[in-house]
Amino acid sequence: MSSMSDTPLLLDSGTTRTLERARTADHVVLTGPAGCGKSTLLRTFGQAIVVDDGHALGDDEAGRLLDEVSAGGRLVVAHRLWPENRALTGLINALPGSVVRVRLRPLSREHVRSLAADVLGAEVSEECADRLHERTGGTPEFVLDELSADPRTAFARHFDGLSVAAADLLLARGLGAPFDVGLLATVLALDLHTVSESIEALRSAGLLQIDGAPLPAAADAIEVLAPVEQRAALLRKLALTQFERARPVSAYARSLLELGVLDPDLADVFTSAGHEVITDDPALAARLFTAADTGPSAHLARARALSGDLDGAVDVVDLEHADADALLVTATVLTLRGQVGRGAELLQRSDNGLALGFAVTGLLGAGRLGEARTVQLGARSQPARSLTDTLGHRLAGVVLETVTGTPMAAVAAAVATAGVNQAGSRTSVQPDSPTALAALICLHAGELTVAKSLLGKAVQGDDSRGLHADRHQLLLACAELFGGDVEAARRLVRPDAPREPREALFAAALGLGTTRRAGDLHALRSAWEPAQQALVVHPVDLYTLIPLTEIAVAAARIGQFHRIETHLDEAWALLDDLGNPPLWSVLPRWHTFHAVLLIGDHTAADEHLAALEEAADALPFARALAAAAQCWSQAGRGDVDHGRVESAAQELHAHGMRVDAARLAGHAAMHTTDRKAMTQLLDIARQFHGSNSGQGSTGAEVLSDREQEVAALVRDGLTYREVGDALFISAKTVEHHVTRIRNKLGAKNRRELERALEDVDLMTAR
Repeated sequence: MSSMSDTPLLLDSGTTRTLERARTADHVVLTGPAGCGKSTLLRTFGQAIVVDDGHALGDDEAGRLLDEVSAGGRLVVAHRLWPENRALTGLINALPGSVVRVRLRPLSREHVRSLAADVLGAEVSEECADRLHERTGGTPEFVLDELSADPRTAFARHFDGLSVAAADLLLARGLGAPFDVGLLATVLALDLHTVSESIEALRSAGLLQIDGAPLPAAADAIEVLAPVEQRAALLRKLALTQFERARPVSAYARSLLELGVLDPDLADVFTSAGHEVITDDPALAARLFTAADTGPSAHLARARALSGDLDGAVDVVDLEHADADALLVTATVLTLRGQVGRGAELLQRSDNGLALGFAVTGLLGAGRLGEARTVQLGARSQPARSLTDTLGHRLAGVVLETVTGTPMAAVAAAVATAGVNQAGSRTSVQPDSPTALAALICLHAGELTVAKSLLGKAVQGDDSRGLHADRHQLLLACAELFGGDVEAARRLVRPDAPREPREALFAAALGLGTTRRAGDLHALRSAWEPAQQALVVHPVDLYTLIPLTEIAVAAARIGQFHRIETHLDEAWALLDDLGNPPLWSVLPRWHTFHAVLLIGDHTAADEHLAALEEAADALPFARALAAAAQCWSQAGRGDVDHGRVESAAQELHAHGMRVDAARLAGHAAMHTTDRKAMTQLLDIARQFHGSNSGQGSTGAEVLSDREQEVAALVRDGLTYREVGDALFISAKTVEHHVTRIRNKLGAKNRRELERALEDVDLMTAR
């Protein structure tokens, strides 16, 4: 390691000028904190009486030095500013002739960078220099220690001259003790005068900064060098003292855990610390609550649930004696694992408004409308005692309104409820977040823009790290997918994230949805089994109809629709039990309408169309989907009403479903015999497709313009001769085009090609 004696001394311009005057002065006094280079400068004064550590002079030695000066000697003395020394002061005041005082200060960041470069023999980055300056305060000797092979051991020499009290005080500050003289005196068992003297000694040694903060390099070194028992005892005193003062204790509790200190007398400290950190570090909070060892605890269950340890959360809940918080934790775990009804049954035992609100939500999710109404009436009879009670009452009312009331009024109420207590949603354990529930309602109502707004704020804001953070991203991915931005949807789904069954089902459905829309039949087959398994694990409920019916369309593409029919039957039975509420029914009906068309079941398609038309008066989105489905169905039979198709496509587009609007127009264009109408509809299709600026790449992008024209006609069932007649080319040329298209999309035969093309967003007649 380099030392100050063989390292260039770096001084600011002001100090350099003062030092130049000192070279010709009769006497020189060098002052500054330890490690600033006073001793190095002393050696540069040649023929002079040199005194280092002048602050330690005694009266006799000061008298002897004054005699030598009186005999013609030149005195150069270096000292710290503390402690004050009367003998030194008297000596300096009695010096004859001129006296120049040179005040040495810590190095600037640039000087630290230069010193480090000289020691290391290489350029040093600004970031490295900033870190060195921050850790050392710019004191040259400390910088050299920090650059050594073993910085903490090298730094230890600066503690040699400290008193026991000063060393203990530095350790206390390094362990996080506040800069409070009274507290330090209590914890260290010192009187106030000793504490004050120790503070000045540490400042003089450069180990304590002017604001009382320990120098980072010093704090690290003394903490490592102190025996574990000493650190543990000091942390224990700090924690207990601060707890008695009702001050934060999490920093001390964390350090005690790291040292393995588990003491029954610290139970209250650990519990208090757990509450302090549960917002930002629920895993640490769970460790702290466990260390408190107070038995089954709703706090511990909540912390474990927030950290993702759902099994551990349930393990510490005593259902026989569980309070509202513990019941919420258990119900949340059950809901995430697909047992919404069972979770709701538990929550009915609570007198907490929020728990009862989610009880109503869960019962409706399971199709148990009568029980939900009964619970809601009971909850409304109890006055709201807190903001969370109010939130629970609102949630119950909103979800009931979506089933039994006016759909759009329910949407407005849901959006308003999403903003209630949003700041605390990251630290609460609930079966769902108000934001996610409101966004799901908006998706079902065709309000994609509103859903994106709610979810975008959640993903970027306080909800981005909560229990439902992944759910917010998955629902946002659904909104992007339905809006046609496949790439945005794909980016939002983390493929390897650990998930409970509810979120796993959404993720699997989104994986199928993005793959299907890209027209990759091989990848769709590969993604099918995991999605089907996710569906088997999660029973059908009201809040998973979107992933269920998205999976249904994919199943129809690859000939697996029979494996999902039972689940769909359960979904229609659940909706029947709820009175077929339009808000929850129409989007699943729209998806399934397309699925059954793919398998050629026109009778089932007509049934879904009838259900959409029945809901049309209650919900604008239902009206738009019913009109689109009717146009789609009629076009398939060769009956194309250009005006109605355009109007229906406009309505889909208004609800954010741009790609569906484009596909409807393109589908109708390929079934009309009116060449002018075909051109107009294709123009509309291109317009709607192009309006989605976020549209990602799809299977269509690998096809040429002519191939897309051929593919669109083949997709709609035309023979090669009919395609040729429409495009004024020979049937043989059509066949060549189809072969290339099939190779590009990975389809083995005509049937696979038709299925692959159904999801490719083809813009024909460019």
